[in-house]
Amino acid sequence: MLNPIASFCVYWAEMLIAYTYFSGIFEQRFITSKCISIGFLLFSIGSVLNLVTGNNTTINFCTFFLATAIFALCCFRGTKIQSMFYAFILIVMNAALEAITISLSAYITGNAFLDYNSDVLLFLFEAICSKGVYYLAVLVTIKIINPASNTSKVPVNFLIYPVSSTFCLFIFWRICAQPWCPSQVQLLMAITGGCLFASSIFLFITYARQAEKDSEAMQVKSELMRLQTEQSYYQILDQQNQQLMIYAHDARKHLAAIQALNEDPQINGYVTELSRQLTDYTRNCHSGNKLLDVMINKYMIECEIRGIQFEYDVKVCNLAQLDDIDLVAILGNLMDNAVTAAEQSKKKTISLNTVHRNSYSVIILSNSCNTPPKQSGSCLISTKPDASLHGFGLKSVVKTIRKYQGDYEWEYNSDNNTFTVTVMIANIRLI
Repeated sequence: MLNPIASFCVYWAEMLIAYTYFSGIFEQRFITSKCISIGFLLFSIGSVLNLVTGNNTTINFCTFFLATAIFALCCFRGTKIQSMFYAFILIVMNAALEAITISLSAYITGNAFLDYNSDVLLFLFEAICSKGVYYLAVLVTIKIINPASNTSKVPVNFLIYPVSSTFCLFIFWRICAQPWCPSQVQLLMAITGGCLFASSIFLFITYARQAEKDSEAMQVKSELMRLQTEQSYYQILDQQNQQLMIYAHDARKHLAAIQALNEDPQINGYVTELSRQLTDYTRNCHSGNKLLDVMINKYMIECEIRGIQFEYDVKVCNLAQLDDIDLVAILGNLMDNAVTAAEQSKKKTISLNTVHRNSYSVIILSNSCNTPPKQSGSCLISTKPDASLHGFGLKSVVKTIRKYQGDYEWEYNSDNNTFTVTVMIANIRLI
C-alpha cells in the first residue's frame, strides 16, 4: 500500500511545480502565500482521494487534473478554456515522465512496474527523479509558451543547478538500486535527493518573485518620472498661456484704439472680427486652480484635434487639496484613457464634472465607449497590447486616490455605450 506521507509529499511537490507553471503563463489573482495555501489545500484533497482509491492510475489522473484545473481557475487570471487546456498539457507531461521514469526504474532494478506501491524508498527515488525531470520540462515549456514571463527570464546559468541536481538524483537512485546498499544509506540518499529537488523549486520561485518585485519597482519609478515630466510640461504650458493672454489682451486694446480712430465701416467690421477671434482664443478655464485650468485647456485642444466633443464643469470644485503631481496622476491618467476610448467610439464625447459631496471632492468623468472595459473583479485591466506595461497608469490612479483617503467606482452603460468613473477624494490637505 502507498505510504500516506510519501503521497502527500509528492502531491505537494506537484502543486509547487504547477504554481511555477501557471505563474509563468498567467497573472496571479492573489499574493503568493495565498495562492500556495489554496494549492496545498486542493492537492492535499487530491492526495487523500488517491490514498482512498488505492493509487488507482485512472482515478489518480482524473484527481490530479481536477486539482490542477481548479487551482489554475482559482488563483490565476486565465479563462476557463485556457485553464483547462494548460492543466491538460501539464498532466499529460507529468504522466508521460512518470511512466518513463518508473519503466526505467523497473528495467534497472529488475522490479515489477508497480512495486513502488509497497516499497517506500523505491517510491521516493522514482518520485524525486520523475519530478526533477518534470520540473525541468515545465521550465522549458514556460519559455516556449510565454517568453516574456519572469520565470522564463531566469538566466540560463541558473539551469545548471536543477540539471545537476537531477543528475545527482539519478546517481543516488542507481546506487540505491544495488543490492549491497544498506537501507540507512538509501534513506539518507532519499532525504538528500528530496532536499535537492525542493531547493531547486524554491530557488526558481524565489527568483521569479524577486524579478517581479524588481519589475514593479522599475514601473513605479518610470511612472513617477512620467508624472514629473508631465507636471513640468503643464508648468511650461501655463507660462506660455500667460504670455499669450498678455499679448492677446494688449492686441485687443490696440484694435479697440484703431477702431475708435477709424471711420471706414469695412475696416471696423474686420477689426471687430479680429477682436472676437482673440477673445475666443484667450477664453480659458477659470477654476481657481492653475494646474487644473492648464490641464483642461490641454485636453480641450487635444479633443478638438481628435474630433471629440469635450464638455466640463469644474468651477464648483477645483480639487485644490491635491498636490500638483497627484492631480496629474489622477486626472491625467483618467483623461488619457477617456480620450483613447472616445476617439475609437462612434459618438466621440467626454464629460468632466467636479462637485462637493459632504466632506469629499468628487470627479465624475464619462466618455463614449463602444466596447465594455476589461475587468478582473472590481479592477480595470488595460486593453492596450502590452497590459503589463500600460496598465500601471490605472494602478497609479488607485494608489493616489487611497493616499487622500478616497475611493472610486465605475460603471458601463451598454444602452448608450458610456463608461463613467466616479472618484471621491477627502477634502484634506496633506502635509
